[in-house]
Order: sequence, then C-alpha cells, then structure tokens
Amino acid sequence: MSSVLMSSVTVLSPVYEDAPPAEVAMAPRFAPTEPVVIGLIDNAKSNAKELLTYLAEGLRTRLPVADVVVHSKSAAGKPIDADDAEMLAARAHLVISGLGD
Repeated sequence: MSSVLMSSVTVLSPVYEDAPPAEVAMAPRFAPTEPVVIGLIDNAKSNAKELLTYLAEGLRTRLPVADVVVHSKSAAGKPIDADDAEMLAARAHLVISGLGD
C-alpha cells in the first residue's frame, strides 16, 4: 500500500483589501542656513577622488558649501586612522566616503 502525502500552497495577494494607507510625506530635509564643510574620504581606488569631488560639486547646488576637505587614504583596504577620523569629525559637517568598486 502506498500513502499519498497532501500538501498545500498558500498564495498571498499583494492587493490591499482594506482602506488605502494614509498619505505619506517625505522626511524633513537638512536645510542649513550657515555654510557647511564637506569632508571626502578618498579610498585610493582609481577615479574615487574625481567621483567624490564631482559629488561634492553637485552638493554645492543644494547646500551653502564653505569648503571641501579631502582626506586620501594610502590604500583601499586600510581603514582611516583615529586621528584622521577625529580631524574630519571636527572640521566637517558631513563626510562622504567611497566604498566598493
């Protein structure tokens, strides 16, 4: 005698059946009134510094940028040392780091 196993599959529909969700608003944006300093961490990969500089220039159209501070690491695989991290934290209002390829 053979036994037959019965299994079931549950199908979930992505259609929302109740009332539509409440209106969603965008999160408040950082809108500085004083000039800001942007810190860039160049990870030593090819074109990283150029890409980060291009990004910082684009931020100039959105933020009142006073200065851009660039810190270049000696190698992509090395972390930024504590002294350099403290310096950037003290000087810059925001820091952008290049990651990956």
